[in-house]
Order: sequence, then C-alpha cells, then structure tokens
Amino acid sequence: MDIMQNVVPTYVFTWKKRRYSWIEYLLISTLFLSMLAVVFWLVYWDLLKLADIKKLASSPSFPWFHFFLFFLILASNFAILKFNRSARLCIDSSGVRLKLLPESGWTILRFLEKELLWADLKDVKYMKRLQLIQLRSRLSGRHMGHMTIRLNDWQMQTTTHGSQANDAEPDLIKVLREFDIFEKYPSNSQSETSSFDLTKNAATKNLLLVLSCLVVYCFVDVMSQHEGYAFFNLEYCLPHIISGLSVTLILVYCLLKARSRDFIPSGIVGVLAVMGGITFGTASYVAGIRINQFVGGPLLEARYHRDAGCENLLPEDTSLPVVEYTHMTRDYWCSKTADEVLTIKVRKGLFGLYQFDLREHTQAIRDYRQKH
Repeated sequence: MDIMQNVVPTYVFTWKKRRYSWIEYLLISTLFLSMLAVVFWLVYWDLLKLADIKKLASSPSFPWFHFFLFFLILASNFAILKFNRSARLCIDSSGVRLKLLPESGWTILRFLEKELLWADLKDVKYMKRLQLIQLRSRLSGRHMGHMTIRLNDWQMQTTTHGSQANDAEPDLIKVLREFDIFEKYPSNSQSETSSFDLTKNAATKNLLLVLSCLVVYCFVDVMSQHEGYAFFNLEYCLPHIISGLSVTLILVYCLLKARSRDFIPSGIVGVLAVMGGITFGTASYVAGIRINQFVGGPLLEARYHRDAGCENLLPEDTSLPVVEYTHMTRDYWCSKTADEVLTIKVRKGLFGLYQFDLREHTQAIRDYRQKH
C-alpha cells in the first residue's frame, strides 16, 4: 500500500492551437498589407512582369541558394508544427520528454524527439512575460541539449482549457514546481530583459499600435495620391529627417519616463525610438505631399521638352524644376522629338518645394511598354 502511494505520476501535455492577441493580428496584418502594397506598386509601374521573372530565373546569377533556403525554412516550420501536433510532452520525476505517439503517422519526424533528464539539467529560465520555459542540459546530442517550451502551446491531457483564469499559473509551471525545478536554479529562473514582452507593457504596446497605423497610412496614401516631390535629395528630405530625429528624441524621453513606472530594457528603448523616428519621418514625407495639395500653390501646366539623352524633361521656364526619369523610360521619350512640347503639371508647395502630377505620362509610358 505504501509503495502505491509513493509512485510519482507522469504528467502528459498535448499541443493546443495558439490564439493570437489583437495586437499580434494587427502587426501580422500590417506586414501583409505592406508586402501586398509593394507588389502592387511594382506591377503598377511595370517593374514586375512574368517575362522579367522568367528572364531572371534563367539568369546564371539568379540566387537559387537563397530561394531554396527560403522554401527550406517554410518546410521546416511546417514539419515542426506537424510534429508538435502529433507529439506528447511527458514530465515525471526523471525528466521531460517530447515524443511522438507510437501510432503517429509522422514517424519520419522522430529525429525531432527530445529527452532531458533532471540529473543532467544545467539551468532553467522562466520568462514569465513571454510565457516561455528554457531548459538547458549539460549534455549535447541529437535528442538532448536544450528545450524551449511555449506555455500557451501545451495543455494537460486530462483538462480541456488548462488554467481557468488569466492570472493563474499554467499547469506546466505547476508541474515543474512540484518537482522543485525552480528552487534548484533560483538565480536563473527569470531574466527581465530577455522576457520583456512589447505587447504587455502599456507604453510599448501603444507605441507599436501608433507605428502600425503610420505604416498603413503611408502605403494607403502612396497608393491613392497622384503627385510626388520633384526631387529626392537633401533639400527635399531635410525637413522630414529633422522631424524624424526630433520624434526619436521625444520617444527616448517618453519611454524613459514610462520606464520609471514599469520596467523597459534600455535596448528596447533605443530600438523603438529609432524605429519610431524612421517611421514618423517616412510618414512626414508622404504627408508633406498631401499637405502641399491643400495649402500649396495651384497645379499649373508648364511646357517641357525631352533632353538629348531621353531621360530628363527640361522646362522652357528655367525657374521650374527638371523632370528626371530613368533609362527604363528612354525608349518612350526617344519616340518624341526634341522640339515636341510636353505638358507637365507642376505645383509649387511650401518652402518653395515643387511637386509633379505625372499621371497622364505614366499611363502613356505603361501603354507604350505593353505595345513594345
């Protein structure tokens, strides 16, 4: 009877579908929209064509290694996901094991199985904010070494929803405490810097939300507006560089002030401040074009002629800016004679900065390239 009472049970955990928070959905959506906008921009300006892709793929300089590596990463993530869904995380008095079920149809993934004995445990790190457990072994090998466990991905096999409250400890942590794992490694049980969660801190979460909104605004406005600055040089970019640097300094001050109320690592403060400055500077550049449409001068039609190299349009009024194109449009402009008058819509905005509306010529170039 005493022997039965001293038997230590084996706790079994199964994989559960992870639910993303609203801030994670927002960041993923922002990334997807950004990529979609870039592809749309490339297609719109005829920079991305099926013929060009085929030509690039047949080129000896095509980076097949990187292309293969990208798909290898996707395949690896898919394999790990399938393994976790078919595996069981078992914890008892001897250690922790991540193994496939005997009846699993994914036996080819058995090389992903891991086992870590408590006797070989080097240290354990509980990153509470990220809900991660890192276990490191003194030994190394295919099935040993270190193990990282995301608490939100596993639930005890005998339960349906795991912990019943948001502030309650996950079942996996309770099991590890039962075996005194954290007591044996008190100095390594937490790491404030590595466990910092941007989405849990009020200041960083709000900043990420603002930056995401600015990124979305930039791409939406760029896709919808029809004017652009005459030049992309220091004179035209300097106001936006200054605004970006100013916002960087303001963010450093605000994040350090928020740090006095809730811990924010110094590295996070620096990275977020720089990201905020770059994002705000870019948004300032895009918004400046839009502001000039409302408070700048009227949109006037000016007379231009192409130059001898068929890459620039020169104004008859020398006070107006030159319209600069690239070699990609040379064939189209060379189809025009040097004496032919080309009408360009020009607007003089704030601080004497000019911008163009080149919609008609852009469409003409696209039509010409499709026919030739």
